[in-house]
Amino acid sequence: MSVRNNAIAVGHTRQSGRRCMWRPYLSTAIMITLALTLLGARADSPLVLSGEKIAPASLRSVALKFGESYAGDTLRTSVLIARGARPGPRQCLTAAIHGDELNGIEVVRRVLHGIDPAALTGTVIGVPVVNFLAFTRGTRETPDRRDLNRYFPGKADGSFAARIAHRLFSQVIQPHCDYLVDFHTGSFNRANLPQLRANLHDKKVRAFAMRFGEIPVLQKRGARRMLRRAATDAGIPSVSFEFGEATTVQMPTVDTAVAAIFVVLHQLDMLESLAHKQSPQHHYKQARWVRAERGGIFTSRKELGAEVTTGEVIGTIANPLTDDHIELLAPISGRILGLASNQFVLPGYGVFNLAVPMATP
Repeated sequence: MSVRNNAIAVGHTRQSGRRCMWRPYLSTAIMITLALTLLGARADSPLVLSGEKIAPASLRSVALKFGESYAGDTLRTSVLIARGARPGPRQCLTAAIHGDELNGIEVVRRVLHGIDPAALTGTVIGVPVVNFLAFTRGTRETPDRRDLNRYFPGKADGSFAARIAHRLFSQVIQPHCDYLVDFHTGSFNRANLPQLRANLHDKKVRAFAMRFGEIPVLQKRGARRMLRRAATDAGIPSVSFEFGEATTVQMPTVDTAVAAIFVVLHQLDMLESLAHKQSPQHHYKQARWVRAERGGIFTSRKELGAEVTTGEVIGTIANPLTDDHIELLAPISGRILGLASNQFVLPGYGVFNLAVPMATP
């Protein structure tokens, strides 16, 4: 007789035909047992990535094939896997979707090699260089001049960028990730304060974002076909971690990001509890660019992360050939989450990214 039929038979008395008072408790117990059995089956199942079986309590590097070169050679990038001694959540980290954004590469390296798999519950999977060809060329885009972060979840028979996206999403993200952090930096000659970008209207994403300690969060659903949005749409709570600037590695901001990821791992009970300073996490409902109104030499009067008020002078733009200059005024009160380097600018160039706080976290 099936489990269900047994429950029905036990749940009734033969003499009276009345339902026993303890039948609901028996049904609940059966459901819990089945759920734990299924969970245990998944947890105990082998972790296989790119055809390689990853043993518990081990750190491995496997090759992910994503296409061919002009000469027909197979192209690969590395996936680092720290599998813990005990089953648990699978936290994924990705970096260098834009090939000139280098900070995230160092974060993934330090996190994966800083974990003792024997002390880990669950698995951490890192792809340090997603856009490998762009990275080797020192460029932001793929060789077919596309922004890879607008092609997820990808397409097996699509453009070169779409095929890279498809391989990553179908081979790593969708089958193996319970949570995702995608690392990015500011664009060329702009720096970002360490911050998360996340769809806070999604309850699972919001709960995940709140595990990052004091790292501020900017509400952004994300553009269509971004990795973060595609993963969230697939049921994987995901955030973008923005910090620093492109083309170089800034160690102080890398240190901040590494520390934040270890806070997350502790919050998810993947590592033993970590004593860290509890500071409030600020949430921002939107951000607005302040743009240059004329060409010239831009000079900021504020530091990254500074709070500004409406009408406050935050920078100047000077004519390089005369003593003429204009002042840039803050159009709104907020916090500087993004800042351009002091440089020559053209009209319309974004120089400050001001974020407006939410009324409540």
